[in-house]
Amino acid sequence: MAIGAAGLLALIVGALLMRGGEDSRSPVPEKVPGTPAWAQEHYGNSQKAGFEGRNIVKIEFLGRSMFVHRDASRHFLRLERLFEARAPDYAAAVAAGELDDWSYDLRNVRGADVKSNHAFGLAVDINALANPVGTSGDIPDEVVRQWETEGGEWGGDWNRPDPMHFETHLTPAQIRHRYRGDGTPRGWYLDQLIGG
Repeated sequence: MAIGAAGLLALIVGALLMRGGEDSRSPVPEKVPGTPAWAQEHYGNSQKAGFEGRNIVKIEFLGRSMFVHRDASRHFLRLERLFEARAPDYAAAVAAGELDDWSYDLRNVRGADVKSNHAFGLAVDINALANPVGTSGDIPDEVVRQWETEGGEWGGDWNRPDPMHFETHLTPAQIRHRYRGDGTPRGWYLDQLIGG
């Protein structure tokens, strides 16, 4: 026996009414990448005892020791490679310049009561003296645009610019899937990036 469109609609409406109508539960809001709730869900509670010892690792980044979350380290190594490949003179100047680069720090966002991405090891500040908060800074655009293409965020695009600031908005699984341990893109991802 074939059911017409009207009959099918009646069955669907009837089924909804039998189970109590529309689902009355509120949908769980999706956690936005870069927020403290998102960071805690994917990288752990930065305020929990032992977080730093279990999760924060040292990487060499443009001649500096930077401290980032173990599961985000590949993405930050990729950022270093972007500086070296797309702005080699800038990368060399950072490596030879002032020690004004920062990473992990268990602190709140300036002027707020929430943890900064630095507190999760998900942010680095590069060449801070040349890129103070509230300025346009001098970070090379070609590095910034590629970083954003690959799932990072740059503070220079914010309403109150923070051009020294780079953070990852990728989950640990996304990072492992896209990058090798040294920060080089896996073959399939490199093909995608270069349009191959």
